[in-house]
Amino acid sequence: LVAGMCDRLGLVEEIDKVLPAADDQQLISNGTCVKALILNGLGFVERRLYLVSQFFEDKPVSHLLGEGVQSEQLNDDRLARCLDSLYAFGVSELFSLLSFKACQVLGLGQEQSPSFLHLDSSSFHLDGVYNSEATQEDLGDCIQVCQGYSRDHRPDLNQVILNLVVEHSAGIPLMMEALSGNTNDAKSFRSTIQDYISRLTPEAPRVCWVADSALYNQESLSKISTQSDWISRVPERISEAKALLDEIKVAEMKAFSEESLSSYRYQKVASQYAGIEAGW
Repeated sequence: LVAGMCDRLGLVEEIDKVLPAADDQQLISNGTCVKALILNGLGFVERRLYLVSQFFEDKPVSHLLGEGVQSEQLNDDRLARCLDSLYAFGVSELFSLLSFKACQVLGLGQEQSPSFLHLDSSSFHLDGVYNSEATQEDLGDCIQVCQGYSRDHRPDLNQVILNLVVEHSAGIPLMMEALSGNTNDAKSFRSTIQDYISRLTPEAPRVCWVADSALYNQESLSKISTQSDWISRVPERISEAKALLDEIKVAEMKAFSEESLSSYRYQKVASQYAGIEAGW
């Protein structure tokens, strides 16, 4: 089923377009290697790279990966060179290309204007030291595995952060970005949104971002509001929000539904926070 979906989305062909064979000696394309790693990752994510070929020994390799492909060709030398190619091209950039193609094939997001995109971050803790004590000069372009705000409830361990953008109708990931463990959401959300918008074509529909209160700060809103719409939660640390919470009486607020037993109530107010007109 997974191999069939890879074929339907044309993942192998799309990868081979941007990562063609380095020379005539390359028997297995980078696209085929990635497809093999996807299948291998279904149940052997903790196995070493040299054991991938072992995973395919009792599988119908030609049927899953293409005519003529043999399990012994999926060795750690070939897969490692594929991973080097992915790194050199940029895994986040490649992911965006493939996800855009997937949405086209599946007919998602083409009829909506604006397109609603959800942005959030998550943390993944790691055992070990890694480059946790490295300086920024030593890190270069690498992310740092270090302590930060832990969303998976392990603040005692070092971690990395993943920002993920998904489209709203089917939840298909459109963009992902790996970040250092101490990354600030307010800054990273702004950077991720600007990066995503920079890749859009001029004819692309206006995007509406849905994110938590990390998006709601003066610098982020002033930069993205000229290019995008947004829906977010107003953080209570803003003085204007604090004043409204003190001034507005619950008894004067409207119920979401007269027929509902829910205790949720609301009152809409206009705001000019960060010089941007918005409805709270």
